[in-house]
Amino acid sequence: MSNSKMIGKAIAGGISFGILASFNASLGPASASTAAPKIAEVAAPATSNIDQQLLGQWQGTIPSGQSFTFVFAPEGKLFMMAKGPDGAARAKEMRYKVNFGAKPMHLDFGLSNTETVQTVFELTPEGQMRLQLQGTNPGQPRPNSLNAEATVFKKVSEATALPADTQVIGF
Repeated sequence: MSNSKMIGKAIAGGISFGILASFNASLGPASASTAAPKIAEVAAPATSNIDQQLLGQWQGTIPSGQSFTFVFAPEGKLFMMAKGPDGAARAKEMRYKVNFGAKPMHLDFGLSNTETVQTVFELTPEGQMRLQLQGTNPGQPRPNSLNAEATVFKKVSEATALPADTQVIGF
């Protein structure tokens, strides 16, 4: 299975973020010659306050204790970033689309040109994001609501650029 599909399964599967371990191991050591694309630090004009709040780096931890970061960038780009066994940062490039008018808000992850995961999320008054990952899979219907197993993310940075030494798996 390709690294891209493994990450897609990790995002889509809910139980799933345990696959991050195999993602990290399968890439091997990061190459010093691999240059990560830079994303502009200046965000495009936000269509809503919620849109602006979403941009940046959000860190979550799965029940196994492994943490990872989603980087929501301008123009619908999204990166799932994790550390490899050698400590090097690796990221899977994806696309995202949000429907802010729906309750709960809708979030679509484009894992590839052919695979999309539909889910729901909310931004809490405490500044966290609750995202329903458990039970989501490409091509399946969007959940109607968040449940007790929703993953909680904390915003750790407003930055929309990946660290310079991050190895990126393309879209």
